[in-house]
Amino acid sequence: MQIEHFIARRYLYGKKRFSFINIISLLATLGIMFGVAALIVVMSVFNGFNSLVTSILQDFDPHVKIERIPRMEGKSAQEVRGIIGTLDDVRGVAPFIERKAMVMSGGSAHFVWVKGVDPDSVDAVSRVTEKIVLGDFTMKQRNGIVLGIGLADRMRVVVGDTIVIYSPAGMENLLTQYVTPSVLRCPVAGIYESQNKIYDGSYAFLALEDAQRLFRMQGQLTGYELKLDAADESDDAKTALQEAIGPGWNVLTWYDLHKDLYSVMTIERWSAFILLGIIIAVAVFNILASLTMLVLEKKRDIGILRTMGMPARRVQRIFLLEGVWIGLIGVAAGLVIGLLFTWAQAEFGLFKLDDAFIIPAIPVELRFSDISLIVLGTFGLCLLAAWYPALRARTVQIIDAVRWE
Repeated sequence: MQIEHFIARRYLYGKKRFSFINIISLLATLGIMFGVAALIVVMSVFNGFNSLVTSILQDFDPHVKIERIPRMEGKSAQEVRGIIGTLDDVRGVAPFIERKAMVMSGGSAHFVWVKGVDPDSVDAVSRVTEKIVLGDFTMKQRNGIVLGIGLADRMRVVVGDTIVIYSPAGMENLLTQYVTPSVLRCPVAGIYESQNKIYDGSYAFLALEDAQRLFRMQGQLTGYELKLDAADESDDAKTALQEAIGPGWNVLTWYDLHKDLYSVMTIERWSAFILLGIIIAVAVFNILASLTMLVLEKKRDIGILRTMGMPARRVQRIFLLEGVWIGLIGVAAGLVIGLLFTWAQAEFGLFKLDDAFIIPAIPVELRFSDISLIVLGTFGLCLLAAWYPALRARTVQIIDAVRWE
């Protein structure tokens, strides 16, 4: 063992009694330990909720959504479909129509999003057909409609009941000329539950042909929905499609569809990271303070070591190793505590959620990138805090250190 390691360890915990400097060093170690553990646990919770929200949204949303911009010139739907076919990573394609309409039932009116889909291809881009809780998604009946469970509850309808849909296209024509508004009487074919209140309370599904008739869009489409081999490829696919399709069409990824939600989640994540990072910052400051006082206390020892022939750089290494030991112990203990706590929450659900939530306990998810950032960042700050006291120890003058000895 090198003499620097031996002396550094003796300074750290070799004394039989605690001094003020030892207490500050202990508090610094505990601060780093609790700070690292708290950051690992909190970041894992944010990751868990983020993954849960993403999985729920991607069950309903496609990876990429291409929709026509109203009243703008551009490529036809057939040309866009041909461009989609040139992409290698597209796993599924489904045409759709999506517009707002007014739904009447039992004397009450509700404005909802009506989405026309091809029942045979919707499975290729969405898992909504797997979320059916009553009835089915086949839409075998003419004008058969599938409602979200929240919408069905507000309208007080079940499978087999009939609702009336008024098209906004018919309403517009009614204001300018004497025409019959576009109206469909739709039997409820199924009810789905996506675990998303916005979708469950706002979306109704019709067969594509029925939606075209309702909105007077014979032979027309709002756009196409795409499912890729992996959601991470969405941005690359979006860029390629935008360049190939040109103006007249919007290309949106699953992230773009909920950008505001993810922005809020990102702000909350970084806010928590910064607030908990203050614990580590205080602990790092304690390392700086304790090592600076240790250098002043051990000035005589430094002078003796220099007199015996130890180079200044090796004296500097002693106090730098002090910071390394404090950082290693604190980071390692915090890492173990954080990982154990996160594992226990994932396996046993220590912190439960009430019945209002769709999951029984707080979700957690460990990510190597987060752990690496926390561990390496904290240890780097510990080294930085130890650098100034170590540099000060190196510059101690021998004559000043042993003058009165």
